[in-house]
Amino acid sequence: MSSFVIGLDLGSAADFSALVVVERVFVLPEYISLNQWHRQPDLYRRHVVEEKHVRHLRRWELGTPYPSIVDDVAAFMRAEPMQSQGLLFVDGTGVGRAVMDMFADAHREGPLGRYDPIGITVTGGREANGWNVPKRDLMAAIQAPLQLGRLRIAEGLALGDLLERELTSFRLRIGESGRESVGYQRTAGEGHGDLASGFHR
Repeated sequence: MSSFVIGLDLGSAADFSALVVVERVFVLPEYISLNQWHRQPDLYRRHVVEEKHVRHLRRWELGTPYPSIVDDVAAFMRAEPMQSQGLLFVDGTGVGRAVMDMFADAHREGPLGRYDPIGITVTGGREANGWNVPKRDLMAAIQAPLQLGRLRIAEGLALGDLLERELTSFRLRIGESGRESVGYQRTAGEGHGDLASGFHR
């Protein structure tokens, strides 16, 4: 199981592209010592809580060519601990499909993490199909750890405050046709919710 999940949201020419690195941390409650855990892990397994710790954020300048982003991400994923413990999810929606081919080529040249990069396509439907994931499922993946206090952003992390604002500003909207969309309250110069979208992955 990968310890780090890396999400890449690909922006259009007018939007930022962003990378979010989340570490999956398994936490024992205070009343269970490490000694108890090591002696009887099966007994205490159900008490373990998974938290998501945001460890790294990156946003590229507007207009950065996709090949440059692929090169940057490839270099990041080939360094430790990402190469042995990381799993890369890439926005496969729209322009992302072409970029996935670039990542596949880069992965053949040298592993980009522990497994092959995975392209995720975000849909407006209600049923998941492989890596085609409805927006509501991605929203739920954020809301659950947020509400339970199991999502933590490293103190002093560059762009951390912006990510927090994005995560708490997303809203799921359902149109007259029943199609779902995700709305984000934008502020001039802050982007389109790209950091939270990277976290979604």
